[in-house]
Amino acid sequence: PYARTYANGEVYHYLRDKGFLIKVPASWRELYARGQKLLRLGTPAGELPERLGISVERWGEIVVACSQRVVAWDVGEE
Repeated sequence: PYARTYANGEVYHYLRDKGFLIKVPASWRELYARGQKLLRLGTPAGELPERLGISVERWGEIVVACSQRVVAWDVGEE
């Protein structure tokens, strides 16, 4: 049981840290996560940059950068 929990944790950490299509600074990932949490708590989207203490333009860059994900396509042989 311990080994499985440990292995799962390592996989989650790897995907969290390396799972972006482009290299995203850790500070941006943190701001994005905080912004998503605020949205789940009911904060209007227009108030997010102000609540996070950043500009609207910077928030737009963070959203675009953090929304890119790696997608693997399983292509079968014909």
